Amino acid sequence: MTRFLAFVFLLLAAVLPVLAQDANPPEGTPSIAGTVLGEPGSHPLKKVMVEVVAEDQKQGGNYSAATDVDGHFRIESITPGRYRVFFEKSGFMEVNVRGQKADVNVVAVRAGQSLEDVAFHMLPTAVVTGRVTDEDGDPMPSVRVEVWRKIPGKEKRESAGAVATDDKGEYRLAGLFPAQYWIAAIPSADFRDYEQHHEKAEAGDSPPETRYLTTYYPGTYDAAKASPIALKAGDELPVDFMLVPARTYHIRGAVSGMPAGPRVDVELIPKLGYDMRGAHVSPDGTFEVRGAAPGTYTLKATATSESTVLMARTDVTVAGADVDGIRLVPMPAFALSGHLRVEDQPTADVSQYAVNLRQADLPDDSGSFISEESFGENATVDHQGNFSWKNVNPGSYVVRIFGGNGQENFFLKSARIGERSADAGFSVSGPMFLDLVASLKGSTVEGLVTDHDSQGNNVPISNVSVVAVPEEKYRKIPEHFGTGATDQYGRFTIRGLAPGAYTLFAWQDAEEDLFHDPDFLRSQQSNGTPVKVEEGSRQKVDLKLSAIGDDWR
Repeated sequence: MTRFLAFVFLLLAAVLPVLAQDANPPEGTPSIAGTVLGEPGSHPLKKVMVEVVAEDQKQGGNYSAATDVDGHFRIESITPGRYRVFFEKSGFMEVNVRGQKADVNVVAVRAGQSLEDVAFHMLPTAVVTGRVTDEDGDPMPSVRVEVWRKIPGKEKRESAGAVATDDKGEYRLAGLFPAQYWIAAIPSADFRDYEQHHEKAEAGDSPPETRYLTTYYPGTYDAAKASPIALKAGDELPVDFMLVPARTYHIRGAVSGMPAGPRVDVELIPKLGYDMRGAHVSPDGTFEVRGAAPGTYTLKATATSESTVLMARTDVTVAGADVDGIRLVPMPAFALSGHLRVEDQPTADVSQYAVNLRQADLPDDSGSFISEESFGENATVDHQGNFSWKNVNPGSYVVRIFGGNGQENFFLKSARIGERSADAGFSVSGPMFLDLVASLKGSTVEGLVTDHDSQGNNVPISNVSVVAVPEEKYRKIPEHFGTGATDQYGRFTIRGLAPGAYTLFAWQDAEEDLFHDPDFLRSQQSNGTPVKVEEGSRQKVDLKLSAIGDDWR
């Protein structure tokens, strides 16, 4: 869903929506008319922007409208097809009839048939507001206040919003969907942590130091001891913070094996919470990170020059004392290059594609910090199909392709390093050459999702996420998954599947991208429907709704 929404907003920015509708549309031309209702109470919402975007941009168009004072909207002269419907109104978020966040809203428009009196629902979001002061009660400006939401089934948390305090120490975080959140006040960097000390103190000689530290509600420096706050629809909850200086510690060590010239920096990244710190490495290779609170961290050293990037990392635990004697030895980076071609398309313009290189084994700790390695690095493809990454560190990687100029059925058919397959990932320790082949003959799976109603009848289910989960060796590559959603008739379509074995699931009210979690997939093993797809095939598979445990909601 995240990738589809990104595509939608890029498309809407580049293509003028159909704002002006034909005053006298041809008889029998499809239209969509409905009402947007605010919950609870089902009262009409005016000035809601309605955006209707075709799933297949080659066949359908993009349309928009705004609701009137009665919450009504109408869009005429719609090209038949399947559409995603989005709603925007400040202070509200779309929900389904069960009051759950509506990540999926698909409608099918058929030739000669209009959709009338369709009801959509939105829920008021919540607000957290408050003030941050120091130990004397004075306001603290420029303090970053951030909220995190728990990822279902995991201890890990993801950021849901952040804002800085103003000159009065006040902040306001709006647009939060009703749920449980953790909240923290993150003070500005302390200038003492970046002072250049020409005389280095011996271990144990440094006087005790204090800092304003990241403080988690209700007033702890330990992210593991933070308490969540529960937000309901329309809440405006006051949460104040008082920051008090606390004892901090130093981390000292040396980076060796570095060539002369490049700048070397170290970063201290917490395993849980948010309290990043850094330091510059001196010409003699030594470093000192100041202001570290007790906790567990990843310490990363990076050396950057115009021609290369070197990197090293290790785990560090701070437990009531300075940490000395850390040794980091960065591994030399190298270039990784390759060539991309489209099978059976010798004249295809491959410059429309980008190739992404991402680490295969990302750390699955419980922290809230998202490493840049999670996103990987894109390489552009030239007209001859050549691409390269200049600064690759030894490790295990997966490769993906993006683009395709709107081609829904393109997929990465093969990746090879010499005679070795790299389809499911590969390890590199030095320069290598990747041979990639894309295909425009992706498979299509379509079908019907049903469930039993209160009377025991088997009925179609709308707005259900349908996911094709590949065999386990491909599950580190998001593009090997296929996603779709059911329309008002319970019908779904998944396009662009690579040949292979899949398990199909139909989930209602599942968290976005939850299917990438291996623990969640293990909990769903008995609910899936296996399917085997061939290149360019089209097949029909009907599904039953898969139940999701409460701990994954």
